Amino acid sequence: MTPLRKPPHVNAVLLVLILGLIAFILYIYFFVNPGQVVSILSKTNLAIYTGAFIAYLLYTLCSSLVWKRLLNSLSVKITKRKAFLFTWAGLFFEATVPQLGWSGEVSKTYLLTKDSNAPAGKIGASVVGQKIFTMTLTVVALSTGLGLVLLKYSLPIMAILIVGLVLALSILTLGVVFYVSFKPTATKTLLNWIIKIALFFRKSWNPQNFRSKAEELLGNFHLGIEQLKRKPKALVQPIGFAVLGFIFEVSVVFITFAALGQPVPVDVVLIVFTLTGTLQTVGVTVFGFPELIMTLTFTALYIDPAIAVSVALLTRVVNLWFRLIVSYLALQWAGIKIIRQTNKRSIGNILIQKVTK
Repeated sequence: MTPLRKPPHVNAVLLVLILGLIAFILYIYFFVNPGQVVSILSKTNLAIYTGAFIAYLLYTLCSSLVWKRLLNSLSVKITKRKAFLFTWAGLFFEATVPQLGWSGEVSKTYLLTKDSNAPAGKIGASVVGQKIFTMTLTVVALSTGLGLVLLKYSLPIMAILIVGLVLALSILTLGVVFYVSFKPTATKTLLNWIIKIALFFRKSWNPQNFRSKAEELLGNFHLGIEQLKRKPKALVQPIGFAVLGFIFEVSVVFITFAALGQPVPVDVVLIVFTLTGTLQTVGVTVFGFPELIMTLTFTALYIDPAIAVSVALLTRVVNLWFRLIVSYLALQWAGIKIIRQTNKRSIGNILIQKVTK
């Protein structure tokens, strides 16, 4: 297995993260009573808070089952254990690599392609199908939360515009993913654009080999999407697991409120959860900015600032630090398994060659 490279522009990423952490600390110092935050955190019911970690584990389990069911529909075999392992490995890249919200899907496709003989295009169709489920649920949750908030609160026009803009961008992104996935001509056009751009910078490059491999990959991808479309009944289970997984994921925030002994505002949680989730699209998910955005949004929706900070900190312990530790271990184990699998194949090929001589 080729060693995984470090994310690009590491120094720039670290700078952004440090600035985010400083901004969060300054916000607490100037706008929140740190002593009150410590007091609230000290009253956390650990028995209830443990439920947040269990909920996150159940979310990843449901996510792996969604992927497995979609792969089964495409006649790609994968065990439940391996789907669970690769799902966790994908979560590591989502949390650490600056990207446009697709690093988890790309890493899962790469790992399973290396681990099996299945076409990368078909595996890609399964992860894109799962991504469509996730994006649709996010749009529904954000729309529901916005509707409930508008009925319950009198928000500043700027806050409504920001949430509305995020919702509009989410719907637009979902539409683009749908269009590109179901229109082979769209991906062919994109491929031509990519080649033209590459030739502009590297005039001596011969794109023939790249084009043939890309067209084969895209052909398998669209074949996989067509297979999923032809089996609508087979999508019932994965959609059900996707909905259940979303409930478990968002329940981390609900359980955190409960652990602090605070009322659980359903509408506010839906808004904040979906808004902070969009930070993944710019790769700023490690520490600082997500906590600050979560805190500011909670405060704008009439949650006490000290409680908002406490909820943000405890939530991120689960969906960042716990996630990073477990997903890093999963990534290492996945790498070991793939190396072993590759070695077995290499030995098998050598034996076959010797027998046939």
